Amino acid sequence: MSIKQITLTAFALFLLGACSVDQEELEELFIELETSAESVDYGESFTLTWNSNASQCYASGSFWFGERPISGTEDFTVKRGGTGTYILECRRNNEFANQALEVTINKTVANHFIYQPSEQVDFSVAYGADEEIAITAVARGDFSGDLIPDILVGIEIRKSLDQTLVDTKFLQSVAGPLPIITEIDASGCSGSSIMLPLDLNGDGPVDLITSSSDLQRQTEGSNLCHFKGSATGLVFDDTFITNETSLDFNDAKIITMGLVDRDNDLRPDLYLLTEEYEYWVQSDGSPDYEEFSYDGTILSDLVITSATVIDFDLDQTSDIVLAAYDSSNQGKLISLPRSGDGTNWAEALSYEAPLVKTLISFDYDQDTFLDMLAIGDEVPGDDFNPSNTSTFRIYEEDETNILDTERDITFTKQGNASLNEYIIITDYDQDGDGGDFLLTFNKFGNNTANFLIGEKEIIDNGDGTNSYVVNTFDDDELGIDNVPYDNAFTIFFDYNIDFDLDAIFIDDDESTNTLNFYIQENDSN
Repeated sequence: MSIKQITLTAFALFLLGACSVDQEELEELFIELETSAESVDYGESFTLTWNSNASQCYASGSFWFGERPISGTEDFTVKRGGTGTYILECRRNNEFANQALEVTINKTVANHFIYQPSEQVDFSVAYGADEEIAITAVARGDFSGDLIPDILVGIEIRKSLDQTLVDTKFLQSVAGPLPIITEIDASGCSGSSIMLPLDLNGDGPVDLITSSSDLQRQTEGSNLCHFKGSATGLVFDDTFITNETSLDFNDAKIITMGLVDRDNDLRPDLYLLTEEYEYWVQSDGSPDYEEFSYDGTILSDLVITSATVIDFDLDQTSDIVLAAYDSSNQGKLISLPRSGDGTNWAEALSYEAPLVKTLISFDYDQDTFLDMLAIGDEVPGDDFNPSNTSTFRIYEEDETNILDTERDITFTKQGNASLNEYIIITDYDQDGDGGDFLLTFNKFGNNTANFLIGEKEIIDNGDGTNSYVVNTFDDDELGIDNVPYDNAFTIFFDYNIDFDLDAIFIDDDESTNTLNFYIQENDSN
C-alpha cells in the first residue's frame, strides 16, 4: 500500500471516530455558601464554608471583602450587633453567579460598654478642705477641625460654708489616638453654666460660647465667655465676635442662650436673652452682636432653667420654648413665637408644668414633628445642691398641642438619684431607632451608679404603624466591668472613631479633695 493510500485511510478512520464521540458539555456554574450558625451571641464565633466550580470568587457584605479561593472556610468573631449580610460572587468566563446569607449577632446592652481598665489618673483638680467642687456644664464639638468630636468641661470650686465662688476652670479633651486633658486659660471669665458650640466665623473648627445661669444672674453676677476653635482646640478669645452694643461680657445679665435658625438658612445662629435686650449673632462667617429691646413682662418673678427650639404651636415656624419656675417653685413653660427674623413677645404664652432643668427638642417617633425631652427635680437647685429627679418625660407632638401627649420614663433608682442635665441623644447600638438617651448621675443620696442608658425600642403594632418605649438601665444593674467608681460623672465620646462610646469618668475623691479624670477606651466594637 502506498504512502498516499495509508494517509487517506488513517484520515477516514479519524473522521469516523470523531463523529462517533459527543462533545463534553461544561457543568452548570454553581456556588454553595453555608454558615455554621444563623444567630450567635456577642463574643462567639461562626464559620462560613463555600464551594464553587467557578474560576474566580469575590466576597462582599458587612464584614467580608475581597477575592477568595473557589472553595474554603473562614471563621468570624464579629463585635457589631445586629444582622450582617455575607455575599459570595463567582465567575467563569462570561458566566456569573452569587449566593448570600445573613448572620445575626445578639449584642446585649451591657455588651456595648466594655471598658478597658484605667491604669492611671489622666488629669486631676485639687480643691481645699473647706471647699466643694462641681461640674457645671459639658459641651461636645469638633473644636480642632479634624472631624473628630472633642469635649469641654466647666468646673466651679466654691466655699462649703456659704457657696462663695473660688475658681472656675475650663478643661478640654481633644480627641485622637491619644487624647489628653488640658486647661484653657480663660482670663478670669467665670460663666460656665450654659455652653453652646457653633462655628460662628465659618473657618471649620467649632467655636464655643459659655455663660452663667439665670439663677447666678439673680444672686451673684453674670459672665459671658468666648472660645474660638483652632487646630489645637479651643482658645479663649473675646474679640472674634464684633461687639458694638451695650453688652458687657463681665456683667452680661444673661437669662438664657440658645441656638436658633434666625434666617431659615438651615444653619443655627446664636440667640442671647438678657435682662434688657435680645442679641443675635449669625453664623455667616462675619459674626457680630445685634441688639434689640423687648418687653419681657411675662418673665417677671421667674428663673429660667433651659431653652429649646420647636414648632410649639404647629404653625410651621420654630418657636423658642423656655423652662422656668416662679418664687413658689411652680414650674412653667414659656412659648415665644418667632416673627420674621426676630421674636414676638406680645404673643408669648405661659403654661403650668413640672419643674424642668433640661429641655431638648428631638425626633422621638420618627414622624414629621419634633418632640421634647424634659428632665427636672423635686425642688429647684444647682450643681452643688441637686435634688431627687422627679420628671423624666417626653412631650410627643402630633396634630395636637405638644403638652397633650406625655410619656414618662422610669428608672430603677428613681426616688434616690439625681440625673444631670447633660444628655446625649444618639443611636449608640446602631439599630436605626432614631436615638437612645445617655445620661450621667449627679452626686446625690446613696446612689452608686455612674450613668443611665435609655434604650429606645421600636414595637411593630401589626397594622403598619410603630410605637416606641424607652427601657432604662444603669451601669450598676448591668454589671459593667472596670468602672470602679461610685457616682462618677460620666462623659461619653468616641475619641478613636470605632463607633462605640469611650468615656471620661470624673471621680470626686473627697478623702484627698481631688477631682480625678480617667479616660477609658470602649472595646465593644
